[in-house]
Amino acid sequence: MPRELILHGRVQGVACRYYCGQYGRRMGLRGAATNLYDGTVRVLLDTDDDNAIRDYMRALRTNPHNIHFYGHISDIDVYEHTGPISGDYVF
Repeated sequence: MPRELILHGRVQGVACRYYCGQYGRRMGLRGAATNLYDGTVRVLLDTDDDNAIRDYMRALRTNPHNIHFYGHISDIDVYEHTGPISGDYVF
């Protein structure tokens, strides 16, 4: 089942959606990222592989490839997702 990640911190207006897409592509994941009205970013991942999701979240937090990202992620909430994979920034 796909997953929904909600990214908290300074994540809007700082290239976060691009950053999420870059790590998704590097890791062979398909998904989408969208700015939400409450200042968070929602990332939908089209995978049910818990290890891939864990690795993706670790990469977002640590930025091992030094991809340009001008904010910071303080917390990530994870939920199961049953709808379509869509958003502002598709990867």
